[in-house]
Amino acid sequence: MQKEYVNNEGTNKESTNKEKPKILIVDDLDMNVEILDNILSQEGYETLCALNVQDALGLIRNTKPSLILSDLSMPEIDGLEFCKMIKSNAKTRDIPFVFISVLDSGEEKERAFKAGAVDYIPKPFETVEVIMRVRNQLSNYQMQQKMADYNRMMHTLVEEQKKELEQGQVNVLRALAGILERRDAGMQRHLTNVGYNCRVLAQALQFLPEYADAITDEFIEGIETAAKLYEIGILTIPGHSGSPDEKSDERAEPYMEQCSREGTQILKEIGTGHQNGGLLTMAINIVEYQYAHWDGTGYPATEGRAIPLEARITALIRDFDRMCAGADTEEALSAEAITQVMDERSGTVYDPDVVEVFHKIQKQIKKDRI
Repeated sequence: MQKEYVNNEGTNKESTNKEKPKILIVDDLDMNVEILDNILSQEGYETLCALNVQDALGLIRNTKPSLILSDLSMPEIDGLEFCKMIKSNAKTRDIPFVFISVLDSGEEKERAFKAGAVDYIPKPFETVEVIMRVRNQLSNYQMQQKMADYNRMMHTLVEEQKKELEQGQVNVLRALAGILERRDAGMQRHLTNVGYNCRVLAQALQFLPEYADAITDEFIEGIETAAKLYEIGILTIPGHSGSPDEKSDERAEPYMEQCSREGTQILKEIGTGHQNGGLLTMAINIVEYQYAHWDGTGYPATEGRAIPLEARITALIRDFDRMCAGADTEEALSAEAITQVMDERSGTVYDPDVVEVFHKIQKQIKKDRI
């Protein structure tokens, strides 16, 4: 049996404009339901009534109540089990649950509160006591709802501010990449290739199970811009363009370390006083660890998977493009010669997994200098 009582003539004491709080009454004795319904309806509340837990659950699926008054001892599913069901569901766990029972022992109260109840109304019912306890719990519930709404509003505001900040960082990084590209034609072609090829290699690595979680769509999107900033430190080093046309005597170890240190500092200053966005963090990792070697012999002395993945990808692509241009050799290397160099450096300079995947997709890699 299931009943739903709605008193349209009653007036909610709090406001005639607001939706009336809905109170679910559950008791296997129809008389108890009638008594509580009369008391609460006269106070202007809307009541939903059920004689068993199954009917009560059906009412809750259609209408979420603001308060539940439930008998403790009921056949089939008792009040304790009902309370546990309500509190285990994310959609209903915030509804205040009040037990009603003819018994009033300390042991029974303890079990009720452990199940998740917030109050306890003894039978037979005293009208004033029922009204006061219901008002108190509804007031608490409404306050909690207001706090939840406020917290959601603040969370939304913080997220919007965070997105604005991250977008500002993205704009700065893209502007810096543009400055590097405009230093000379060779640098522009080089950085365009590096960004594009890092993206292609990251997409291929994403298909490996061990990288599926690390390489997200945001990672793939970000590395194309972040990789172009790998040599941002040249802006503080007079006499260096960073162009792949520069030969190896201008790219000695002290220069590379200085470029890495200076570039890292530039990027970290962009995020000073703020939480770094994903693109800025990725760019910092690339600049700081691009010269770290897989075996730990590079700069800084970091090895293996401790080197950020974006830096491992960029290091290989950076060197590949420079070898295509003959930047560090007497002349541009052939595809076969570059493959041999990559294999020789696999497991020492480069991540073996990155080298292996690079070979598989080498036909997709941009090699032109146009």
